[in-house]
Parts: sequence; C-alpha cells; structure tokens
Amino acid sequence: MILALVGTSCEDMLTVDTGDKLYENGNDTLYSYLGIMKCMQDVAERQIILNELRGDLVSTTEYITDTLHAISNFDDPQDGSCSMLNISSYYSIINNCNFYLHYADTSRVKRNIKFMKPEYAQVAAVRAWAYLQLVQNYGSVPFITEPVKDLGIIKRFDYENRQANKDNLIDLILETGIEDFIDTEYPTYETFNNGSSDISARMLCIPIRLVLADMYLLRGQDETDYRQAAQYYYDFLKKINGIVRAGNCTATENRNANEEDDTEEKYTLSAGSWGGYASTLSGNAESNEVICFIPSSANKQFGTMLTRVADIYGYTPTSRQNTNITEDVAANTESATTSGAITVDATYKAQVAPSGAYFTLNNAQTYIYYDMALSTPRLEAYESGDARYGGSTEKILEDGEAYYLCAKAAKGRQFYYAIPLYRRTQIWLRLAEAINRAGFPEFAFAILKDGLCADNMPEKATRFIYTPVVDENGDTVYVQATNPITGAPITRPELDEEGNVIDVPVMTILNDTTEEEYLRLNQYGAMNYVDSLELRDFFLDFTNEIWDDNYGLHARGCGYGSWTGTIKSTNITGYHDSIYYDYNKLLVDKYGVDPAGNKEDIIDAVENIICDEMGLELAFEGSRFTDLVRMAEHKMASGKDGAGWLADKIANRNIKYNRFTEKTVGERNEELYNKLLNKENWYFTKPAWDVKK
Repeated sequence: MILALVGTSCEDMLTVDTGDKLYENGNDTLYSYLGIMKCMQDVAERQIILNELRGDLVSTTEYITDTLHAISNFDDPQDGSCSMLNISSYYSIINNCNFYLHYADTSRVKRNIKFMKPEYAQVAAVRAWAYLQLVQNYGSVPFITEPVKDLGIIKRFDYENRQANKDNLIDLILETGIEDFIDTEYPTYETFNNGSSDISARMLCIPIRLVLADMYLLRGQDETDYRQAAQYYYDFLKKINGIVRAGNCTATENRNANEEDDTEEKYTLSAGSWGGYASTLSGNAESNEVICFIPSSANKQFGTMLTRVADIYGYTPTSRQNTNITEDVAANTESATTSGAITVDATYKAQVAPSGAYFTLNNAQTYIYYDMALSTPRLEAYESGDARYGGSTEKILEDGEAYYLCAKAAKGRQFYYAIPLYRRTQIWLRLAEAINRAGFPEFAFAILKDGLCADNMPEKATRFIYTPVVDENGDTVYVQATNPITGAPITRPELDEEGNVIDVPVMTILNDTTEEEYLRLNQYGAMNYVDSLELRDFFLDFTNEIWDDNYGLHARGCGYGSWTGTIKSTNITGYHDSIYYDYNKLLVDKYGVDPAGNKEDIIDAVENIICDEMGLELAFEGSRFTDLVRMAEHKMASGKDGAGWLADKIANRNIKYNRFTEKTVGERNEELYNKLLNKENWYFTKPAWDVKK
C-alpha cells in the first residue's frame, strides 16, 4: 500500500511500501533490515552535499547547477526541487523502521538466545539517526513512531504538538526505550559482495551510544547535557580501545626544486593513513578509523551506486562489468561469475571546489618536524601549512591553469565504495567539544595537542615562562621560553654552518603582538593548565593504561605536540610544539583572552580552536554546516553572538589569505552575511502538512 503526505511541491512527503511482510520470522526481518539499508543509500550522499555546500570550506564554481547554487546561497529552495531536497526519503527510512519495530518480536528464542534483539537494536539506531538528520536539516519535524499503514493515522496525527526539534529530540528518542539496547551486540551477518570487493556487514551497524551522544551535544541545554554527551563518546572510545595512534600522526615531506621560492608550495606535506576509507570495507569496526558507513555498489547489478559526491567534487565516475566463464569439462557445465568496478577521471569542471577559507585555514598552520632519520635528530618548523591538506585536496592542470579538487571522494583516482557515518577522529573531536562546554577547556585542548593519558593530564603539562628580550632601544624584539623549574632556556637541536648539531633557544618573534600581552603571557605561562581542585572535578578517567599511547589530534597534520617525558616513538614526526600550538599563547595572541580570566570567554575561544581542527580534519566529509550550527547554538546559549559568528564564517568563505605572500583575495558576501543572521535561514523549509485527497 502506498500512502503519502504531500507538500507544496506536489512531491510525496512520506511514501510507504511495506508489501505483506509481518516480520514473523528471522528471514523476514533480515530482508527488511537490508531493505532499510537500501533506503539509507538514498540519503547518504545528500548528507555530504547539503552539509558542505552550506558550510565555509567549499565554494561553488561556474559549473554548479542552479538548484545546488540555490542551496549554497541559502535561497530557500523548495522541497522536491531537486534530488537533494526530498524529505520523504528520510521518512521512508523511518516508516520502514516503524513497521519493523512494531511487528518484530524480540522475545523469541532460538538455542537459548533472543536472536531478534541485535537486529531490533540496529533498526532503532537507524531510526534515531534518521530523526537526527531531519532535525539538523529542517529544525523541527513530525515525530512519528507508529507505522503509517492507512490514512487514518495521518489524519489523527498531532502535527502541532508532536514535533521533534533539537531541544526535545533526545527525550523523544529515549521514550522509545532505545537506551535498553545500548550494549546489545551487533547482528552477526556475514560479508556481502558489492561487485568489486567483500564488505563486512558489521560496518553497516550504527553504535547507539554515538547517536545519543550527538543528540545530547546538539541540545546543549546545560553542563549536564555536555557531560552526558562526553560520557557516551568516552565510553564508546574506551570500549573499542579507540586511541589516536602514532601511525596516524606521520607525514611525508616533499621539497620543491627551488627552495628559495618562498611560496605556499615551497614544502608540501602529505598525511599518512588518517582517512583509511578504502581499507575499511571488510574490516572490523572496532579497529578501523571508519566506524560505520553506508555502502556503494560497483555497478547496478549489485545495487545502488553512490557516485554523486565524486561527480560534484570533479571526479567523473565510470562503471564497468566483467563476466568470467568457468567451464567444468568433466561435468560438461559452465558457470558465470560477474564482477564490476568504478573508475574515476579528474576534471576541472567540478561543481564545487575548496574555498578560500579552507586554504587560509591550512596556510595558517605550521608543521613541526623532528627528523629521526638523522644520526642526531633535528627539528625543523615548516611554513607549509597542515599536512592533511595533501590528503584532502588535489591539484590538476588544464591548459596551464591550476584547479583544486575536494579529493575525499576519490583521492588518487581510487573510488571509495562507502559513505562514512562515523569515524574515530571525528568522535574525539566531538568529545573535545563536549568536554569544553562541560567546563573543562584545558582538557579539551589537551585532546588536540597532547592526547589525554595518565602521564599527560593537563595539570602535569609544564607551562613555560616567556621572557621578553629587548634591543638597545628598549624595544621587545622576541620572547624566549624558559623552563619554570630549572630556569634554563628551552632549546631545540639545529645545525650550525659546519653541520654540527647545536642547541638553539626557542624564541617567538613578536610581530604585531604588544609587549603588554606577552607580559601577561609570562604572568600565566608558568601556571599549570588546571589546579588540583579542577582536576578532581574532571569526570572522565584517562589514567587507565589503554590510553597510554594516545596522541594529540593536531599532530595528524602539524607534527607531534607537547609531551612531559621523552618522545614516545622513534619514528614519530613532530616535536614539543610549545611555541606554535600552545594553550596560553593561542588564547592570548589569537583571541585576546586571559587564560586565567572569564571562563565563558575561554570556553568560547577553545571551541573556536576545536572548530578549526574539525575543518582541518573533516573537510568535505559532510558534517561542516551542522557542526557550525551546533556551535553557534552553544555560543548563543552562553550569551555570545553565535549567529554573527556563523554568518561571518560562511560569508567569508571566498576570501583567501596567503601568509607567504601576505595577499588577500576575495570579498565578504554581505548579502549572505545578513541572510544568515536570521536563524530561520539555517534550515530548509518543510513542505506543508496536507493530506493527499
């Protein structure tokens, strides 16, 4: 039976196709669950496209379609105006879940096992995830939990009072009893083939903890919400031993032939296995960078092909199919095996490209490299930007002109048969966001810089004393870092003119920073991150040995951060980055915030630092706009101008500043800025809730 809610666009809002399945046995439910996954494929790519188009990290090109340009420009395109805007696709997922959850019997037992329970839990997780996406895209939506199987249900539904929004979504979902299944094991499905490779069905399973954590973080009503979100993220990472490993904090250096050419490409750095999409298809979710995904097929014979993102990002996909005939002479029979693959070619006619704001963010980073390959290790600071830039973008030449592509969809012409929903580093970043808003900005920053573990809690991190050094006129020309315990200058190894290793004091050139700001930095520089009382109040335990080899996230693109002991590994790139990426220095220099001053100002500044790290790490993956909206809501709840912050970021996305040439290109879009000051423009307009006659 097919029933529908209809909007002003005359497109179906909710389409139900249930057949005659009443979920009377395990085979029926398996068939239904995979059917739900098929519905998930319908929304997988639009989540990426809608989020990135409305964010600050991509810009549209002259090849953009009218409908996608309208989305990027917040012109309130109508539901159904393009394949990217069809709210019925989400309700198709939800209604299929509703039918399953209504009819499936979790009490049924086979071999003393309630065999329906694991799959039931996963369907509940999918429904919760779908509602989360709807609320983030539309602001508020009808919350329907009973299966829609006749028009009477549609007519009786209380559309005015039964709406889900960011403030009540977590409560509505908890009312469904989903928390009872939070520790339920995943279904034990076998692998399946997408035509190109085997895919682990376990990778299709969404962790309930992560969905609930996202909902608490989205609401952000008070510190209790942030603590609960952080607890869920922490519990999940602890369960999977989800540390940030040293192997994810490496980069490869490439020097241009002309080293005197002081441009943005004097050095290029390419990050290592920080993405890892291609290797996750048949892996174990607990050991992968990618935790779960929605799969793609190699050709239509094997199912839905998810090629839209690659196409919009400038990679033209081509699907091919191969059939191999195997002959059994003895039996006088033949058998055919079919396989497929998707290949991509790069084109300069991408519809979207990395924005000026994305280039500016990367250019602002300094990579600290500690070369362990030398007989005597040597440190170098590369003014090359963030190493993750090399893994996130690709430059192609057309008629001598350079074009930059968002490379996450098909880096190196390798098509990725998956749309990730969660990955490990993303969870750490959201944990940092939650910890910060819970009132512990020092611990949140430590996740980025150092990696939390027993030997590296914030209160144990040595703060250096910064001493201004003056010239003959009494003017401060640089600031020298000194160990507050020994009084000795902080040094780093370099080579003299004869190639001998010498220890050089670590100094920071003042540039435009006033002497008063550095004197204040000196005042608070010798302080620990937090005092013992705050440490005792911290609600998460990182003293367990499973966290011992945990590294800071910023090292994934800018070198190894600060460590209180010796360097953990002989093959790690990076150094004690106490100058370029320092808690006190960033607060004072970049945000003008006193590290011992107003707590709300500190939390707001650290949230901005986390937002930058999300841009460096998660660019083009499909979470940027909802991340910005969530943080803007946090800021407004704390009395800050969150709307102005978000509007400014997106309106400035076409501005590019190159610190190497000190040139600024592009202008702020004032029309877009004023449009985004109105919160209503952050969400798509829902279709009218009229019943089809």
